[in-house]
Amino acid sequence: MKRSIELHELLRCTVAVLALALWLPAAWGQGVPTWVEQVHDFGTFKEELNTVTCTMRVVNTGDSAMVITRVQPNCGCTVAQYSHEVMQPGDTGSVTLTYNARHIPGQFEKKVLVYTSGRPRKTVLTIKGKVIGTPETVSDTYPFAVGPLRLSTGNLPLGEIYKGKATDAYISGYNTAPDTMLVSLGRDMPATISAHAVPDTVEPGGLFIISVYYRTAQARLWGLNIDTLSVLATPLHATSTATSGAAKVSVMCNVKEDFSRLGDKQRRQAPVVELSATKVDFGDVAAGTGAVERTLQVKNTGRHALKLRRLFVPGGEGITATCDQAEIKRGRTATVTLRLDPSRRRGTVVNTSLNVITNDPYTPQSLVRLVGIVH
Repeated sequence: MKRSIELHELLRCTVAVLALALWLPAAWGQGVPTWVEQVHDFGTFKEELNTVTCTMRVVNTGDSAMVITRVQPNCGCTVAQYSHEVMQPGDTGSVTLTYNARHIPGQFEKKVLVYTSGRPRKTVLTIKGKVIGTPETVSDTYPFAVGPLRLSTGNLPLGEIYKGKATDAYISGYNTAPDTMLVSLGRDMPATISAHAVPDTVEPGGLFIISVYYRTAQARLWGLNIDTLSVLATPLHATSTATSGAAKVSVMCNVKEDFSRLGDKQRRQAPVVELSATKVDFGDVAAGTGAVERTLQVKNTGRHALKLRRLFVPGGEGITATCDQAEIKRGRTATVTLRLDPSRRRGTVVNTSLNVITNDPYTPQSLVRLVGIVH
C-alpha cells in the first residue's frame, strides 16, 4: 500500500515538472529572427572592383529580445560585419558581407552561418555572382590555352599507383570567350582514361572542370606512362565571333607492382636483382660518328625467375636500352646493351639515368647513371 502511494506521488511530481517546462517558454517569450533577405546575387562584375558588398536584414518578430551572437563565413574571401545591439520585438538588425574577388575569376557561391539567441538559432545566408577576371589573373591561374578556353594546367601528374588500381583527378578551366563554349574530349582517348567536362556548356566567364579517371589495369608499361587527352573548344552559336580551339593534355602516371601481399616464405624465395655497375660512361663521342654502345650485366641472385619489366631512359637523350633476356633464371646473368646515337640528341652533356624495373620485391626499381660528352 505504502509503495503504491509513493509511486502515485512520483507520477504527480513528474507531470508537474513537464507542465512547468512547457509553460516557462510561453511565459518568458522568445525572439524570432525573420530575415528580409537570405540570398544576394551580385550578378556579373569585373575583378577590377576588388570587393563587392551587400547587407541582409533581420527583424525580430518574436515577443522577447534577441541578439546576433556570431557570424561565420565558409571561406577566407568573405568578411562579415553585424549589428551587436539587442533587438527588441519589432527591431531590425543586419549582417554586412564583403566578398573579395581578387585573383578568383568565375562563378562563386558562398555560405555564411548566422547564430542568434532566438529561435531558430542558426540561419544560412548565401551570396553568389560571377567575376570576369583580368587578363593577368586569368593568365596566372589558367596558363594553358585551348582556343578561348583556359586550363589550370596542360600536365596532369597522378603520382604512383599500383598496377590494377585506379585513381581520379581534375583540371580546372575558365571561358574567356564572349560567347558560350562547348567543351568536348577527343575520340582518340587512350584505354587507360575516361574523362568528361563538367559542365560541357560554359557561359562567358564561366568555370568548368575536366574530370579524369585513370585505370592502371590498361596501362601499357611499368613505371612512367604518359598518355594524351585531346580537349576541344567550340562556340555554341555558329554566328559567334569566338574561335574554336584544340590542345592536348598530358596525363602522367607511375605504375608500380604491389608486393604487399607477399608472405615471408614468398619473399625468401623471391628474385633478387644485382647490377654490375651503377654508372655507365660513354666517354667522348664525336657528333659525326655512328652510335656508341656500352653493356651492363644484370644477375639474379634470388631463387625464383627475375622478370625484366622495363628498361627506361627518358626521351630526348638519344639512348636506347635492350636486353638479351626478358626473364633471368636463378643464378643466371643477362646483358643490357645501351646505345647512344649522337644524331638523335641536341645537348653535348650526357647526364641521365637508366631505370631497370623488375619483379624483385625489395628493389623493384634500380637506377644506373649514364654520362658522357658529345662534341
